[in-house]
Amino acid sequence: MRVALDASFLGAQRGGDETFMSGLLEGLARRRGPEDTFALLLPTSVAPPSVRGDHAFSVVPLRRGPGPWHFAVTLPAALRRMEPLDLALSVTHIPLTGATPAALVLGDLSFVHRPQDYPAATARRLRTLVPRHLARARAVLVPSEFTRQDILTTYGLEPERVHVVPNRVGPAVVPEGEDARTAAEGLAAQGVRPPYLLYLGNLHPRKNVGTLVSAFLRARRDEPRLRGHRLVVAGARWFRGSAEQGAAGGDRDVVFLGRVSDTARSLLLSGAEALAYVSLFEGFGLPPLEAMAHGVPVLTSTVASMPEVCGDAALYVDPTDLGAVTAGVRQILRDDGLRCRLRLAGPARAAAFDADRVGDAALRAFRAATRSAHDVRVPSRRRRTTG
Repeated sequence: MRVALDASFLGAQRGGDETFMSGLLEGLARRRGPEDTFALLLPTSVAPPSVRGDHAFSVVPLRRGPGPWHFAVTLPAALRRMEPLDLALSVTHIPLTGATPAALVLGDLSFVHRPQDYPAATARRLRTLVPRHLARARAVLVPSEFTRQDILTTYGLEPERVHVVPNRVGPAVVPEGEDARTAAEGLAAQGVRPPYLLYLGNLHPRKNVGTLVSAFLRARRDEPRLRGHRLVVAGARWFRGSAEQGAAGGDRDVVFLGRVSDTARSLLLSGAEALAYVSLFEGFGLPPLEAMAHGVPVLTSTVASMPEVCGDAALYVDPTDLGAVTAGVRQILRDDGLRCRLRLAGPARAAAFDADRVGDAALRAFRAATRSAHDVRVPSRRRRTTG
């Protein structure tokens, strides 16, 4: 196969999309066949990501522009220059013109189920365009069976076109050296000190961070042994603001860090007592698995993809019930038997989401898409006869 991968969003701080693409590249490099080649469309300002076996990728420089212009003009033009191609993979939307068969990555349908969490124009765009692009795509790559079933139910796609390709979870790495010392000093200056409960992820309404903050403060008030704990919230605000700052009420033991570097992220995970991720809607939910890789106990939600992703290696609560979240915070921080079990179960669960699994799943999806493209036949015209 010769597949073009639209990575024009790399370096744009798009969170899960970038994480997915990094894992996909590593998986493809590890598991590709000898005749499989991949062309990586990258912004001119972004260095190609370093992955093992990166000779499998040729880099096509691409000027990054606004979303509509990219999918309407820039990407179709780039693909035409690269033909012949068996497939072109893009995220959320597909090229609006061109003959190259398309594969689409879609993380979740939160814009369908929780449109109030998006700017009105963004929600309208997604609800209007994504169904059309799903209908045209030869293959749809989703991170979980939950999202796959959601798409099949919501849009009625043929099951054979929708493929689960999960995120890759890398092994835990505890940073060392000068970068680590600098990051640790920066975290300490911002008020990070053990023991602490950690939240990692965007500050987005569906992440439910306001409920987590309220639950933490209640648990600390009701449980004397938690009086010395802090809640550390690491993540940038996305879309409109949610209630997390108001819920904290200026309490200095709730520390908001904003976006953190990869080094700081690893340091935070390695030092956390537990991670809490009580999101209201997730297509995958990577931070709990990252915490598991570090042997950190995880508190998460009973809804959406979280039980599928975390399996028996997490403590679950109803994210809409403040009392249940409060009880979960107390339990994840104080129940020594539970914490020991989760510390043992977590790394094994995270290890199941490795690059080989990602690469194999993606290649199956690509091959199914290229087979369906090749199976399309233009009906031959009947020869006219004279009577």
